[in-house]
Amino acid sequence: MSITDFNGTWKTAGNENLDAYLEATGCPKEYFDTVKSGTLTYEFSQDGDTITCKASSTSAGPDQPAQTNTFKFGQEYEDVGIDGQKRKAVVTFAGGKLTYNYPDFDGKGSKGTMVKEVSGGKLTETVSIGSVTAKVFYTK
Repeated sequence: MSITDFNGTWKTAGNENLDAYLEATGCPKEYFDTVKSGTLTYEFSQDGDTITCKASSTSAGPDQPAQTNTFKFGQEYEDVGIDGQKRKAVVTFAGGKLTYNYPDFDGKGSKGTMVKEVSGGKLTETVSIGSVTAKVFYTK
């Protein structure tokens, strides 16, 4: 599996426990439905050991531009989320999974993770903050 397997436009196809996760992250409840029904577009590219990921989402709103992050696996960088929030993160790629580790996801010391995996033409994101975990499923 290659990093480019994550490229493409992914439409939300379902989720597990997403309301609890969004609440744990402090997302305002009025945005829950928008977040759960959005489409997500990833564009990954690799130049040597440097990875660039451009992400855009309809759930971020029309005034929210696409976010581009550049990183090297295993090295801390400043991740700008689709919501525009900046967080320190370390990304690894092993076993076909992209794993993002956030030592202070919410600015209050809560650790967060996001694991992305493509299998059978579907993308699964498993997100956690503290002890709350959710899954979001996407199809192309």
